[in-house]
Amino acid sequence: MNETTPAPRAYVLGAELRDAREKSGLTLRKLASALDVSHSVVVRWERGERVPSTESVAAVCAVLGLNTAARERLMRLARDAVSEPPNTVSVGPVGEADQLAALLEFERIATSITDVSPIVVPGLLQTADYARAIMSAGIPDGETDKRVMMRLGRRELITRRRSPVRFAALMLEAALHQSIGGPEVMLDQLQFLLEMGERDNVEIRVIPQSAGWTPAHVGPFVLLEFVKAAPVVHLEHHRSSAFLRDEGDVRAFVSAREDIDRVAMSPTKSRELIADVINREETTT
Repeated sequence: MNETTPAPRAYVLGAELRDAREKSGLTLRKLASALDVSHSVVVRWERGERVPSTESVAAVCAVLGLNTAARERLMRLARDAVSEPPNTVSVGPVGEADQLAALLEFERIATSITDVSPIVVPGLLQTADYARAIMSAGIPDGETDKRVMMRLGRRELITRRRSPVRFAALMLEAALHQSIGGPEVMLDQLQFLLEMGERDNVEIRVIPQSAGWTPAHVGPFVLLEFVKAAPVVHLEHHRSSAFLRDEGDVRAFVSAREDIDRVAMSPTKSRELIADVINREETTT
């Protein structure tokens, strides 16, 4: 049986505790000694595998000499993590930031990621200009650049030399024809898809228009799978996102992925279609 996947807020709390400890200059063993707990307990706290009590968090804050604002944030995260349900929804800037932190942790330890992205190229395969065209609406330039760089940085998961994540991108054929950022941006994006599709750990598959309705038409989702934990589903919408860990809910998305697999074009056929779109666009521009 798979182990239970750590909850998103437990991951966020763990990451915050680790960051605070490292900034203070204390090692894991020194902090554990000051708290009079075993080294393994602190390791599990920082990995999100175990939620510390509010009393333990208060003790950590005291040892690290954290200010009132930092202490209150960690205490709130601890209270939220203790009562966190299997499925979580976050809305607004603070919620988005916490969910992103949890997503980064999940991506870091995932062995396989499937991104079903019906109308746009999946985020980890986006070029800088394509991502900027999507993110720029109503956002200051400086913030847009920051978000674009963060998205590009996350691609290291699938491009790193050592144990890269297996990444499957499933998108509707319509995504190849969206004029996002203009013709030149789209051509560069399609060329980049061909390049990324040559990697052994990356599978790009297009759902043809002839397939008719598929579960992908309902909306995008990301399925993250792990070696020693149950899968997690991540959903994202305008200013909101959700993690699903409930076994029945996750099973429904695994089934949806399987249905999409059956109708999507093979990686080879998908590359041929993308190349054909590129040739047609180059001819008309």
